[in-house]
Amino acid sequence: MNSIITRAGLAVFALIFLVFFTVNSVYAAVPNINLPSEEVTLTIQYPSHECYYYIWLSDVPPGYHVSNGRYIGWCVDEHHYIYNGRTYRARMYSSYDPANPHPDEDWDMVNYILNNNEQGTWEDVQDAIWFFVDGGKYPNSTAARAMVDDALANGEGFVPGPGQTLAVILYIDGSTQIPIIEVTVPIENVVPQYPLGTVIGLVALMAAFGVFGYKRKILRL
Repeated sequence: MNSIITRAGLAVFALIFLVFFTVNSVYAAVPNINLPSEEVTLTIQYPSHECYYYIWLSDVPPGYHVSNGRYIGWCVDEHHYIYNGRTYRARMYSSYDPANPHPDEDWDMVNYILNNNEQGTWEDVQDAIWFFVDGGKYPNSTAARAMVDDALANGEGFVPGPGQTLAVILYIDGSTQIPIIEVTVPIENVVPQYPLGTVIGLVALMAAFGVFGYKRKILRL
């Protein structure tokens, strides 16, 4: 009898482990980024010494993973124009969001490049980004080609983790250039804001206490 109860207890704890980590890992399969659903204001500052252009955000409500201020910006749309110093209204989308209005199968490659570009200039980074999301023209510089080749070899399915960089799209309209900004993935990707796995795990833990309480009761008989 004791061995049966012991095995039952171990099975419950195994269930806790599997449910807790499996469900939470599903929640973290894409970056858990909290972006405003309403439009925000952006202003382009061009040129920049470290990126394609700086993007200044304003009118961002509190409580999100982005805020008012200056961001590193890149271009993912050579076919349209955006004016330096002009103010625009835009909606923000994670590059992993299925509702992203600028879909591309290579957003994982772009995010990989944003997190793996230690060598080369900002021009090389921009050329590597354009290779994947804007026509596929192979870059001229050695450093940009190395970034492209590295992404092709290692970037398939890449998802930035906590503390890494995520490409966030700023969509203005169908006739204005589409910029992206670099946003740091928040720690909530480790423990999601609504951790269903944690809740289920706690329920299973309570069940485990019930099993062992029942075991102690039997042993007293």
